[in-house]
Amino acid sequence: MAACNKSVLVTVTVAVSMMLICCHVSEGAANDLISKVCSEAKNPSVCESVLRPVRGSKGADLPSLAKTALEQGIDVVEQSLAAITLIRGDCTDFYTDAIDSLYYGRENLVSRDWDNLYNNAVDALESIANCDDILTAEPGDVEPPAIAQADLTAEDAVYVVIAVAKYGRITKFI
Repeated sequence: MAACNKSVLVTVTVAVSMMLICCHVSEGAANDLISKVCSEAKNPSVCESVLRPVRGSKGADLPSLAKTALEQGIDVVEQSLAAITLIRGDCTDFYTDAIDSLYYGRENLVSRDWDNLYNNAVDALESIANCDDILTAEPGDVEPPAIAQADLTAEDAVYVVIAVAKYGRITKFI
């Protein structure tokens, strides 16, 4: 009876140890995916600050990370639009175009069309940049600091979407 209990104890101990090892490897692989994706970002630390804290990101696959980046990108660009509209209305159309491009990205994500997700994110980024251009078109024009900050925040969010889409394009993740 004692030998049987020792055998069961050893078996359970080995099984629990294997589960812990597997969970640790899986967690490391997910974190590694975030690191790989964010290595493609313009600002890797911003990318990681967007993707890592999200619940479920540790075990997330690329489409899940893309959805997180896209939804946060949409939220940030919408918030930037609201802030900019309070200051000046010049950029409203550009920001609306950027938001539309990111919404199209949702469709690309459903079909795992990394190329068009990338293209739509780049279009969003260009729309945001158009706001900068219009506000600094004449020599001596200075973009208001609040708008410059909103633009930077929106651009950083879109660059995370671009990084995820770029990684999907590189790896041909389906």
